[in-house]
Amino acid sequence: MHGKKELLEKMTTGNVNITYTGPFDAQVLSVLAKSIEYSLSENPRVNKKMFKILLELAQNISYYSAEQSISKHGIKSGIGILVIQELNDHFIFATGNLIESSSAYKINKKCEKINSLSREQLRAYKRSQRKLPPGKKGGGNIGLIQVALTAENTLNYKLVPVDEMSYFFIVSTKIDKE
Repeated sequence: MHGKKELLEKMTTGNVNITYTGPFDAQVLSVLAKSIEYSLSENPRVNKKMFKILLELAQNISYYSAEQSISKHGIKSGIGILVIQELNDHFIFATGNLIESSSAYKINKKCEKINSLSREQLRAYKRSQRKLPPGKKGGGNIGLIQVALTAENTLNYKLVPVDEMSYFFIVSTKIDKE
């Protein structure tokens, strides 16, 4: 798949700490979470940020990926990719997953809005989204807001056309080592 290949190629320059492609189910999340929470950085605050971002972005993949896997126990999970890269003064945390073409415009607009807001405006926007009735929020909205708040950096995102029915949605953020 073009988007998946692009993400892997882009993210494999430099020191890649973690890369995973497949279903984002509870078992995989547990292993990834332990790796992130205790071993990526010597700074516990940075590890905690990475852990929180993992939960938000993995949940988006698990719930909203157009590509799904069903476990032997009948549990559905979204399929996607995760790459964590370490650079001199920061980490790059990136995920990617297939989305339906009908969702591409909404996701693009959400990311644009999130990146246009200050930290206080993001907090207010998150509160306003929580007050909406179920089904009005739209996929990934609060999760992406929380990623931007936690990382204290903007979202980098790209929608790569796969075919007429789908796009590969790549979202990444920078986490400063401080």
